[in-house]
Amino acid sequence: MTEPLLYPYSIKNSVATVLIVAILMLLIFSNMAAINSVLIWIVYGISAFVFLLLLILLIIKRLLPALKGDIALEVSDEGIVDYIRNISIAWGDIKKISLIPGRSASTVRITLKWESDYGDQMTIPLRWIKGKDAEIYDTIFSCYERHELQ
Repeated sequence: MTEPLLYPYSIKNSVATVLIVAILMLLIFSNMAAINSVLIWIVYGISAFVFLLLLILLIIKRLLPALKGDIALEVSDEGIVDYIRNISIAWGDIKKISLIPGRSASTVRITLKWESDYGDQMTIPLRWIKGKDAEIYDTIFSCYERHELQ
């Protein structure tokens, strides 16, 4: 049995996402400050509240685990564990694995042999995982192929 491969959360993407949300909040505020209308401030207050909730959620769910060095993905002889969504998939349950390229990050799509609580397809977004998307996918796929040959 080999050691499991552990992939931590991506600090770079977590910080970038938090900064983008903060910058959007500031841009909206700068536009609202020039307008003196009660209705506009009510709309801004609601949108600022939503942005703050998103910001808090991003910090708690993505940035803090990244700063602590928590593991986001584990690939072992038994299967894949996605700690971001708390999902474990055994190699024997997998029918097909594919990589879906994206603009800023890719996603690994896993088609299951049966219908689970999450459906028959599951995705692992690689945006929040430290490493190169293609290398992570190649590692997952080679482990899957190794299991299929056994």
